[in-house]
Amino acid sequence: MSALLRALPATTPERTNDLLLGAPVRYQGTGTQAGVTVLTPDSLASHQQRHGPRPSFTGGAGDELISHLERVGLDGRGGAHFPVARKWRAVRDAAVERGESAVVVANGAEGEPLSVKDVALLELRPHLVLDGLACAAEALGSDDAFIWLHEGAHAARAAVTRALSERAQLGFGPRIRLRVGPDRYLTGESSAVVQALSGGPALPTFGRVPAAVSGIGGRPTLVQNVETLARVAIAARGRDALSSVLLSIAAFRHRVVIEAPATTSLHDAITSVSGSDAPEAVLVGGYGGRWARWVELDGLSLAEADLQAHGRSLGAGVLLVLPAGECGISWSAGIAGYLADSSARQCGPCLFGLRAIAEVLDELAATTAHRRDTRRLERFIAEVTGRGGCHHPDGAAGMVASALTAFADDVAAHLHRRCLARPATKRQRRG
Repeated sequence: MSALLRALPATTPERTNDLLLGAPVRYQGTGTQAGVTVLTPDSLASHQQRHGPRPSFTGGAGDELISHLERVGLDGRGGAHFPVARKWRAVRDAAVERGESAVVVANGAEGEPLSVKDVALLELRPHLVLDGLACAAEALGSDDAFIWLHEGAHAARAAVTRALSERAQLGFGPRIRLRVGPDRYLTGESSAVVQALSGGPALPTFGRVPAAVSGIGGRPTLVQNVETLARVAIAARGRDALSSVLLSIAAFRHRVVIEAPATTSLHDAITSVSGSDAPEAVLVGGYGGRWARWVELDGLSLAEADLQAHGRSLGAGVLLVLPAGECGISWSAGIAGYLADSSARQCGPCLFGLRAIAEVLDELAATTAHRRDTRRLERFIAEVTGRGGCHHPDGAAGMVASALTAFADDVAAHLHRRCLARPATKRQRRG
């Protein structure tokens, strides 16, 4: 662990059990291989020693848990930050109204190439996630619980399999089944999860009926991110589940998962990993996020409310650090190309719009574009936004639009056939 990582604000010993991880986890390069960390993967025994027994939430206790989650203000950590209690109530009410048992799903299929926070949780703290899933199943009266992963997350899958085996041997909690989807960007999109677990392809659907009303097999369904469920497990024990922020920071060909107090400044969190006092810019929120120059982040903390008040969001908890001297237009073009390649190919904005955006941005990165091409790019962004079958085109278009603003000087230079920085290699841009 670097000295900078150790320099992050410390957690007092009495609050250790409030944390999800508590120490950094480093992933070198790409892929979802096991992370490097001082932490030891939890067994069921070590998990219970750290956190104590999981309270039961059957019957009326389930209503109490939902009310508690509402009081503490827990929101989802899959990207949308939707209030957890409101989501659970919608599922429960639909199940009661229709006289059906709900289905609950722990979604651990991180499509974001830069994100490994959910993988780290599953590898090291699988029982915390499974406790949260069990709490949700009991509170919603569900007898069908699943955990959904990418097929490429081998270490996480092995850890979850071991954890489920331990729990089954002891008859610990409700039955939970593990299911795996293709290693694609959109596999973790909630409607894709529902369709796949209903027997179809793991692709987003066009239906506008929420999963809470009609999800897997037409039954009311809760799809909740695994970090959210880990925080549910902490909140269910009456402890503070909101004081820390878990995020993946991608910098210099490695990704580091850190957990820091929500009061930590963005600058401190980023420099703890990048080792640089002044990166060129930061993509806040991952590939579907928004670019910001380093100076624009001055004074902002990791707290989502603070970020949203300034038009930012951590999204699914991902930051991409653009090193000083690198070309933001070149990096954005690589990301736009990846997002176009990741299209579900089911609607025009996704299939044709994202490809058109990526092609024009490639020309701009290569300094072969003309001013009319930037006007075309702006028109394509406007035509795509809000018109896709899912939110994938919106995220991609928003990222590109933010690049044109954050790197306005670079855009002007590229139009004059020169680059103000070092263009990123194709491997770096797709990393």
